Amino acid sequence: MYLTDMDFINAKISAVGKMNTSHIIAYILEEDIKSPKKLAMEKGEKYYNAEHDSLFKDYNVTTLDETEEIGGKEINTRHKFKNPNRSNHHNIDPFHKILVDQKVSYMVGKEPTITVKGSDKDSTLKEYENVVTDFADERFNEIIQDLVRGASNKGFEALHVYYDEKGQLKYCVVPACEIIPIYDTRYQEELVEVIRYYQIKVVKEGREYIRRKVEWWDKEGVTYYTEKEENIFLEDGKKAPHWWDINLINNVEKRRTPHSWGCVPFVILDNNHSKMTDLHPIKGLIDAYDMISSEGTNNFLDLVDMYWVIQGYGGETASTIAKKLQINKAVNISDPSGNVEAKQVNLPINERIEFLKMLRRDIYHFGMGIDIDDERFGTAPSGISLQFRYANLKHKCENMTPRLKRAIKKFLWFFTDDYNRKNNTSYDASLINITLNYSQIANDAETVDIITKSEGIISRKTQLEHHPFIIDVNEELKQLEIEEKQSIEKYSHMHFKEGDE
Repeated sequence: MYLTDMDFINAKISAVGKMNTSHIIAYILEEDIKSPKKLAMEKGEKYYNAEHDSLFKDYNVTTLDETEEIGGKEINTRHKFKNPNRSNHHNIDPFHKILVDQKVSYMVGKEPTITVKGSDKDSTLKEYENVVTDFADERFNEIIQDLVRGASNKGFEALHVYYDEKGQLKYCVVPACEIIPIYDTRYQEELVEVIRYYQIKVVKEGREYIRRKVEWWDKEGVTYYTEKEENIFLEDGKKAPHWWDINLINNVEKRRTPHSWGCVPFVILDNNHSKMTDLHPIKGLIDAYDMISSEGTNNFLDLVDMYWVIQGYGGETASTIAKKLQINKAVNISDPSGNVEAKQVNLPINERIEFLKMLRRDIYHFGMGIDIDDERFGTAPSGISLQFRYANLKHKCENMTPRLKRAIKKFLWFFTDDYNRKNNTSYDASLINITLNYSQIANDAETVDIITKSEGIISRKTQLEHHPFIIDVNEELKQLEIEEKQSIEKYSHMHFKEGDE
């Protein structure tokens, strides 16, 4: 659920006319938990973890339509028939997980390239660029991957920036299911407040209870609340700043100064314009695939290769007849009009396979991914053909790309502000430029040939961004600078010797 300032005012009015903060919090949390957005988040997470709805389907149960005569009238009734002898195997086909992981790998499998405008001409800006790229290490890229994965599963994901007890800048992903973002009423773009809530276990008089903790963040600080009784929230102390600057003398606190960022210390990454999960457009297709695949498996498990139709044979049970057929390959028919006929069981395998193929194509098409098991995938490895096959995935990722770039820049603003205060610098985070290095299968020889022929036409950074062997463009640029300096020193030394001679 997303809120605006006006939603917040309406929440106050709707809370049974009571202006008590506890009632407001209880009302907002209750509405959020039941909201379609949060229910969709839960489903997206479950399907990513292969916890599909089809797991709860009982394939032992069949619905039978019957016609009964009641009061002289024929009434159609439906009954559930449970056959305990039937197999109840569940096939889970984790297409959603594959598609989300594919998206994450494609977008941020390689570390983003971070540059600072003007760094090629200004040594101070170059120093700032080095500071930022050093900060953007493997941990940074792991967090970015978690953000993209979370937003894909839930519609949006949140990154929280904070200080630890030692005053070190830290950051972590906070699950979107714990977050209620509140935006400005006019444009609904500026994040003005964030409500975070999560469950804790409380032991009282020997009994364990589940209670909730609430953090209400705004631009100046945070207020903490604890659920003492069900839906009764009490404030934990006074409103706190975003962090305290603590002055220690001989390890004894002498003074603490409150500080705030001037903005909410959360970065929200939306999956797309409508904040829709990647599961939403394909859930029905995945459910159908699971059920048809499971039904087919259960039919195979219960398959009887052949059954016998026996007429005019009485007095013995079916199991006795089956035993005689097994041993003697024949039975005696007491009734002259009797008959024994073997029937072969045929399952509609080809039709089922074709339908599953159609569902699979639709899942990858509407899920905007790439089916690498498609037999046509590796038959035409030219660059144009591969680009065509990646087109849908690229379009899906481009819907998130500008949002991800803004989120990374906002995150690096917090880092820059922290660095400036601690190092007495005045770097400007607005000069940061983010380039995502998409990963895809390509014809490496063809790509390298194009890059080589582009020498002098495009920048070295652009060439490295598209080179198939480069993983971290920033590190590669630094290494090239080191090697160039070493080469200059080596050859200048050789030239000096020749002059001596």
